[in-house]
Amino acid sequence: MHLALPPLRGPRGGRPAALRALLFAVALLFAGSAPAAASRPQRAEPPGATDPAEQLGRMTRLYAGLVGDTGPDDPAALAGEFILLTAELAQLDRSELSEVSRIDYDILDWRLGLGIAAVMEDELSAYDVALLRHTGERQDPEALHALGLREVERLRGEMDALVARYDARLDLAEFLEAARVDERLYAGSQQEMLGYARATAVRIRSGLSELFHESPATGFQIVTPGNREAPGYMAWYQGPGRGRNARGYVVLNSDPGQVPLFVLDALLLHEAAPGHHFQMAWTSETVDTPNWRRDIMLTVYVEGWGLYAESLGTDLGVYRHPMSEFGRLNLEMWRAIRLVVDTGLHAFDWNPGRAAQFFADHTALPRAQIAVEIRRYTDNPGQAVAYKIGERRFLAMRERAEAALGPAFDVRAFHSVLLRYGPVPMSTLDEIVDTWIATELTAPED
Repeated sequence: MHLALPPLRGPRGGRPAALRALLFAVALLFAGSAPAAASRPQRAEPPGATDPAEQLGRMTRLYAGLVGDTGPDDPAALAGEFILLTAELAQLDRSELSEVSRIDYDILDWRLGLGIAAVMEDELSAYDVALLRHTGERQDPEALHALGLREVERLRGEMDALVARYDARLDLAEFLEAARVDERLYAGSQQEMLGYARATAVRIRSGLSELFHESPATGFQIVTPGNREAPGYMAWYQGPGRGRNARGYVVLNSDPGQVPLFVLDALLLHEAAPGHHFQMAWTSETVDTPNWRRDIMLTVYVEGWGLYAESLGTDLGVYRHPMSEFGRLNLEMWRAIRLVVDTGLHAFDWNPGRAAQFFADHTALPRAQIAVEIRRYTDNPGQAVAYKIGERRFLAMRERAEAALGPAFDVRAFHSVLLRYGPVPMSTLDEIVDTWIATELTAPED
């Protein structure tokens, strides 16, 4: 069975990531028959490591060594180490840990569970493990598929209503095709596209103080990839490195014909601020992230936040034109379709042609972009599902906080809570938000 295991990244100069991932996969296959205790490596308990926080710290250091360049090269020994580490974590009382330590516990539990569950539990398929990897929780593909279909119908209703107001001569199918091919809705050159995008980013940035107490100091640029080899995506974000002059980059497809102008408002909210750049720069500037967690990608949080950021465009007054609102709905429909298409391809025997046609029937995305999307889902199962799952969780947390706090709800304080610890599993974030709500409810009035 092919295992969709997470990429394991260690310190620079260590074993290549692909080799470490392969070694981990082989090690876990060796562990499939649960080696006898006598054959597993025995780890002596160091003196004074009885405090739960100290025990957790020791476990995270061991984990970092195993996925870096200091772990054993023998697959059976590595398998034994992971099994021992999982068993130790299960014995640790999570309730005795601080809020910060519980985050480390939950992330370590998730990372270890990805590999162990893949080989120790027969009911988990490779696609089940891929969904667990990207969403942080076990998912039912059938339920995800049904959710996607419901979201598609909901968004189609909103699109129908908008199109009827914008141009009553066309039905939605005709409008989608017209928007896909109308040259007036695309920039005539890279410079025109970049100019529109940069002006949009400035307009968005001017209103962020209404939703956030502070913005990260790290800046970003909006560029095209030039002559460098690049994926065919409409846009992507490259996070800031570490250094005095670090900055982030929002990279737009070098072909303006692949980037409809009507989606740029929502696209910049997602990729730049308050989306990926804002969240990642905030994390690097304000969150004391342990080294072992620094390169872990929690797709459901990072991409869920990006999609949630698109919804904040309504609060910011970004969607001023009907076509801009249509662009927002188009991008949200894109992510709803991912629930249907990703599960269709990997759980319900859909072929790429059927998946592409479903996309074309419900969005105005250029057909070349649809082809790129289908290849992406084929190459990276489960990743596309995490966007909508994460967004729904962020929106549910906000609705819960607004309902509980009423007029006392402070959206800026709420966003600080969401960003406080950087990417964390969504169940952990639920707990953090609920603790904040309880604290706010018991706080004395000014």
